[in-house]
Formats: sequence, structure tokens, C-alpha cells
Amino acid sequence: MHSNLGIESRAFGFLFISIAIAVLTGTIINEFLSRYDIPTYYQLLSWVMIFTLILGITFTKKKNTFQSIRNRMKNSLRWPLHAKIINGLSWAGPFLAIPAFHSFSQYLILLGIGTGNISTYLLIKSYSNYDNKEQFVVGIIALFMIPVLLLVDVILTSIIIHQHILTLSKLFVAISYGMGGIYALIER
Repeated sequence: MHSNLGIESRAFGFLFISIAIAVLTGTIINEFLSRYDIPTYYQLLSWVMIFTLILGITFTKKKNTFQSIRNRMKNSLRWPLHAKIINGLSWAGPFLAIPAFHSFSQYLILLGIGTGNISTYLLIKSYSNYDNKEQFVVGIIALFMIPVLLLVDVILTSIIIHQHILTLSKLFVAISYGMGGIYALIER
């Protein structure tokens, strides 16, 4: 086990809360920009700027966050090739499927966040002997949000448009990361 377990957990708690804030802020700003027919590349630029600003502040204020991320990434470099492939596919697979299945993008986003975080949790636990439950919390909440989103989509299909369901899925991603971050801060 890591000797600085509580420090790493708190660092990831702050990181996950920062990601939640960035996703929430980016979603709100993109909704505003799309209502005024601002081109997509400006919306993408706003996402990059928001994440850069919020994560930059997090890394500046919480210096151990960057070090904790680096430590986990160094450990994951020692994983066997098959574990790296499984983890990569768990994260990237659903996102890579979005162009082919664009009408399901709202579900694929949650699936990617869910399977990616759960895969990373299981692999870190297996190969690095570290129980980062906050990552599991993010993943499981994201996966549980898929049926909730489907239910909202089916029930409100006549009055809600695809863009609003996509926005709701991003809000669910923010909730997932926020809950994982809160869990990390209060659990240890």
C-alpha cells in the first residue's frame, strides 16, 4: 500500500471535483453558445479554455494533485500490455463509437466514463495494490445514469430534443465526478 494514501485520495478528490466543475461550466457555456448559433469550433475552444483554466487553478492551488496523478500514471506504465489495452479500450472504445453511432452519443459518453473509471479502478487495485474507490464511485454512478437518461429520453421524447438529452448526459458526468470527488474527500 502507498504510504501517502490519504494525500493521494484527497488530491484525486479535488481533481474529480475540478473536473465536475469544468464539465458543468463547459456544459452551461456551450448551451448558451448553441442558443446563439455560435459555430461548433468556438464551442470546442470554450471547452478547452474552461478545462485549462479550472484544472490549471487546481494544479496551482493543490500542488500534490499533479504529483499524485503522475504517480498513478507511472504505476500504470508497469502494467502488462493486455491490461493497458483493456484500459485503453474501456476509455476510448465508447468515445470512438460516437461517430458511427452519433444518435447514441449521450449514452456512449456515460459508458466511456463508467467503463473507463471502473477499468482503471480494477487494474490499479490488481497491479498497483491501491484501492482508489473514488474512481469506482465515478464509474458506477456514470453507468447507473445510463438507464436514468434512457428513461428521460423515452418518456420525454415528444417534448425534448437530442441536444437537451446530450446536455443532460454531460450534467450526469459532472455529477459522477463530483460525487467521486466528495467521496474521496470524506472517505479517508
